[in-house]
Amino acid sequence: MNFRVYVTLEIPILDKEYELLLPIDLRIHNIITLLVRNIPGLTQNYYSNNLPNIYNKSNGERYDVNVIIKDSNIKTGTRLLLV
Repeated sequence: MNFRVYVTLEIPILDKEYELLLPIDLRIHNIITLLVRNIPGLTQNYYSNNLPNIYNKSNGERYDVNVIIKDSNIKTGTRLLLV
């Protein structure tokens, strides 16, 4: 089965917010790479050479890029920041 979590991702540099379904079996690094490649405005930006970090908006926790989503505290309804 392909389980997913429904999260809200805010990108302050673009002043935009996205609602996403993320597969729980991917690493944070893979999610960041997919986001940078597919969100308009990030590819011609600073992020084309430097990968951003994902933070939990409510508690400020930075997620390790090697953690799989199902092993983190990212659940449906989590608000994330891409900085």
